[in-house]
Amino acid sequence: MNDTAMKPDDRSARTRTVALDAYRIVPLGVRQSGMALALGLAVCLLLILMVASSPYEAFTAFVTGTFESRYSFGTMIAIATVLGITALGSALGFRAGVFNMGPEGQILVGGLTAALVAIYAPGPGWLVVILALLLSAVAGALWILIPVALRVGLRCNELLTTLMMNYVAASVTLFLVNTYFRDPEAGSIETLPIPPDRWLLRWLPPSNANVGVILLIVLAVAIWFWLSRTRSGMRMEAMGLQPAFAQYLGIPANLYLVCVMLGSGALSGLAGGVAILGISHVYQEGFSPQYGFLGLTVALIGRLHPFGVVAAAVLYSILITGATAMQTMTDVPFALVYVLQGVLILLVTSQRIARAQK
Repeated sequence: MNDTAMKPDDRSARTRTVALDAYRIVPLGVRQSGMALALGLAVCLLLILMVASSPYEAFTAFVTGTFESRYSFGTMIAIATVLGITALGSALGFRAGVFNMGPEGQILVGGLTAALVAIYAPGPGWLVVILALLLSAVAGALWILIPVALRVGLRCNELLTTLMMNYVAASVTLFLVNTYFRDPEAGSIETLPIPPDRWLLRWLPPSNANVGVILLIVLAVAIWFWLSRTRSGMRMEAMGLQPAFAQYLGIPANLYLVCVMLGSGALSGLAGGVAILGISHVYQEGFSPQYGFLGLTVALIGRLHPFGVVAAAVLYSILITGATAMQTMTDVPFALVYVLQGVLILLVTSQRIARAQK
């Protein structure tokens, strides 16, 4: 039999690429996102009724605590900035049918890179800040290279490899700080403090609200424009929705997969740099309160749309700072936020992961 008499199975086999093994996220509708948030808040209200001595005061502090002071509002903006940038990276991967479960590790690597550049690099403060942010993004992209190579070369599931890289990043960064860059005068494992002239500029002192929020808005607009107004962005989404059809049309699925994963890692690394230069001003163990995993939740609540992600980041940050105010004013612990996070994850991911059609 000659080559032209190819069997249908053989022809379909030729069109298969590593992209065909991808799963896709079906974004929630507006009503479903609202229902998820409403049910999550209802569960929190029920728990408040069970544990609080003054439920009304506790719930009021939880909902409105963010707006009680300039400091609380600025803290919300600072947290929303980091969550939003992280969630943009997660949403970018989801829309391309790629599961980057390693934002937390990429944040740690990017944060350490930004801290070391800000501490040791010579030059004027504003230039060092720009360099630190750029290199934090590069570090996040480099950290995801191993899962990318395993996915493209060996067809390993990136969900597992990126997830495992989180724990590798936590150990490696902790080892490097403890062995080579530890502040000898600090009681915990942390670097030297970053000089104030190398912090991200604050615009709502004494809070940590900083100009990183402008970067978040610019990134959201740029990603929206790329996805909806450029040919490459539309091709990327086609690869995520229908990888077999995209390959049939001649779209280089592997190339787009590599670019999307590197971009997702770069955004997460950049979020780590913003967190270090804008909030903690020192690299220490625990500087990220699970920003990476929270970013995954925010991306889903935001329906994987860049502007929806920004809105969801603000909303989730309001809940975090509200829980802090509630813990200060009442006897309800901050752990209530973790309950809300778990409930939201269950609600927004239920039956939202569908096998890509072939």
